[in-house]
Amino acid sequence: MRRYLALPCVLALSACGFHPLYGPQAGQPARIAAQMDEIDIAPLADRQGQVMHQALEAALQRDGAPSFYRYHLTVQYGISVQIIGVQQDTSNTRNRFLATAHWELTPEGNLTTALAKGNAQAMDAENIIDNQYFANTLDGGIMRHQLARELANQIAMQLALYFRAHPDHGA
Repeated sequence: MRRYLALPCVLALSACGFHPLYGPQAGQPARIAAQMDEIDIAPLADRQGQVMHQALEAALQRDGAPSFYRYHLTVQYGISVQIIGVQQDTSNTRNRFLATAHWELTPEGNLTTALAKGNAQAMDAENIIDNQYFANTLDGGIMRHQLARELANQIAMQLALYFRAHPDHGA
């Protein structure tokens, strides 16, 4: 029964002109995906930056490593921690993590001329369990990877919107 109800919804979406932002479209090459694949991601400092760099590569370079770079992406990335749960003995029981990224896209040959700029932000929290150091460390690592993926997806979406609005760049 659900299949029969889902079919009209799918047909309605296709009739209204819905199509993926940077996926292939009928009869058209995946121009936006190709442009995003030509972005060189600048190195980021420390382990946290490496995680962000890997997330950006996964979000932008879907066809693997490009043969050449047409654009250069720089990202300033950081995670701040706020203690939001405090016990009477002043030990914390819950932390909130706020990840922020400021990015700038430039042409590969001219790193001083910004084509586009933007910001991305994601938030998560974790509970601190007494005497569970390994579990807390593992949860913190997983959470940092999730935050990096969320920011990378936001940056990829913002870049796709930029390339859709500026089809002449890189053509």
